[in-house]
Amino acid sequence: MIENGLQHAQRLATLLSGAIRGAGLYPPGHPASLQPFREMEAVISAQQRETGEIRLAVTDGVLSVGEHLFFAPSAPLQELINRLEEKGVAGLILKPGVLAQDLTVLARLMADPSGTAVELGQGLKRAGVQLIEVMEEDTLSHTYNEAVSAVRDIFQEIGKGRIPNSRRMLTVVSSLAMTAIKEPAALLGLALIKDYDNYTFQHSVNVGVLSMALSASMGQPPHEVEEAGLAGFLHDIGKTRVDKEILNKPGKLNTDESLEMRKHPEHGAEIVREMEGVPERVAEAVLGHHIRYDRGGYPEWARSLPFGVTSGIVAVADFYDATTTLRAYQRPMQPTQAVEEIRNACGTSLDREIVERFLELTGRFPTGSLVRLDSNEIAVVFTPSTHECGAAVVKVIMDSSGRALAEPELRSIIASGERIVDLVDPLVKGIDVSRYF
Repeated sequence: MIENGLQHAQRLATLLSGAIRGAGLYPPGHPASLQPFREMEAVISAQQRETGEIRLAVTDGVLSVGEHLFFAPSAPLQELINRLEEKGVAGLILKPGVLAQDLTVLARLMADPSGTAVELGQGLKRAGVQLIEVMEEDTLSHTYNEAVSAVRDIFQEIGKGRIPNSRRMLTVVSSLAMTAIKEPAALLGLALIKDYDNYTFQHSVNVGVLSMALSASMGQPPHEVEEAGLAGFLHDIGKTRVDKEILNKPGKLNTDESLEMRKHPEHGAEIVREMEGVPERVAEAVLGHHIRYDRGGYPEWARSLPFGVTSGIVAVADFYDATTTLRAYQRPMQPTQAVEEIRNACGTSLDREIVERFLELTGRFPTGSLVRLDSNEIAVVFTPSTHECGAAVVKVIMDSSGRALAEPELRSIIASGERIVDLVDPLVKGIDVSRYF
């Protein structure tokens, strides 16, 4: 089945490359121009019976079709990579039911040397093509930055005593939720972004991103994925009503300070309930994200309330992001250490069932782990996996003698037969893993 999938993926990419090259050679409707599109339709249909929609993407010059990566592309595949990169297209999503005539429009637009990714998407819409989606370069990073900005605005508005407009945040969450549903693991790399001067804002967005990825991986419907994201974005909004000296204090809080800090879930739920368009279940999750699975948390008066699964999802995401972040009073854990801490918190602080789903999502070596391969090369885990080799795709950043590579190399270690043999401490090596995402 894997071999057939690889053959289908390679044939699809080869046909698409040839169709783009030949788009200007024949007039529309010419029999010679239709043949590759009919074959493409058949190949796509066969592959989609196994995979659903097909994502064809380019990452760091490496073409992927579904789960298959092409590190040494043939000439036609390299032509396709070049054309996608020239247009600023990060990828194409072929949805079930796409037809030969849809692919004909795609090839014609792709053949235009002057078009951009935005213009390609607009051209497809004008032609009535609804089953092909264009991904622009850095769309995910751009949306993440929009989310940080939206959360910052909300915190600032509340700090001024105003109830903020939630429309911008709702739009951003909807966009990220679509990515989470299609490819939950794609969001994990975003949560590695740590700007310590903007910790409060980025922590909130990271918890939202991780909550959406976890919710989607659990098979929750789209509206619940969005609710998980909103709850993550807003889980600490109540801290805007906590004294800044307490918030920024390095070291342990005294009893009075702790009592003040413990009020932030209640403050947060009050604020969220006043925000237009935000569902009540989001306020419930904000109130309950510190209640703990064993109900030993706070606020104490709320321990007997029937909190839903979203508060448990946000609690896991909050735990993971907080433990992997450098702060004045805390050295960050590596992702694998954070996973071990999460595992140890099962049944007390965290819901075991939700944690198990999170561990399935992150794999043995979560995204962002700095690792040593059996070749002695140093790499960053790019795509996690439960495979015995330790990960699906890594980005090799140092050669076997310890020299930094001028151009990091994306590599499928499942395909190469390599394996991860050890973890490497990024602080000891002086490496910021987030720069590789």
